[in-house]
Amino acid sequence: MKEISIVLTQTNTIISKTLKAFSKKPYNHISISLTDDCSTMYSFGRKIMWCPLIGGFVKEDINSGVFKMHPETKCKIYKLEVTDSEYNIIMKRLNRFIDSPNNFRYGILNVFLMYFNVAPKREYCYVCSSFVSYLLWGIIPLKKEVSLVTPDDYNSMDLKTIYEGKLHDYVKNNNTNSSFANSYI
Repeated sequence: MKEISIVLTQTNTIISKTLKAFSKKPYNHISISLTDDCSTMYSFGRKIMWCPLIGGFVKEDINSGVFKMHPETKCKIYKLEVTDSEYNIIMKRLNRFIDSPNNFRYGILNVFLMYFNVAPKREYCYVCSSFVSYLLWGIIPLKKEVSLVTPDDYNSMDLKTIYEGKLHDYVKNNNTNSSFANSYI
């Protein structure tokens, strides 16, 4: 068995605040991490710091990009145990993005279509939640089409919450004290 982390976040960027205003949900971004301390995460988001409209597949960490600019970012972290076979499926899917990151774009139109419950059928266009859901498709029960899953949908799944608080605190303290995460839940 292996563990992966599903990381819900809420930053103070204009885009994130706008999404929160419309969704009324506490977290409006989702990433996946294959490391215990969430020091490296994968998602879909902005590729250029100063231009939120140019996005795609991104490798995230707290020492760069949006998370560096917003150290107060709140998060909720779930751990998901997967079999070796399931882990291999996730890695095979993830490697498709890692090997050809420029083939994929952030689907701004997808966000609007999701709001109206219209499943976007745009190949190579993802948003953060459709990306994570694609990686986990067939491994966790999704009650919606992959392209309609929102970050908040993960709050209603039977997942093990291990932490809720500031992302920077979790990553920094989990690197030095492995019992830190469990002390919060």
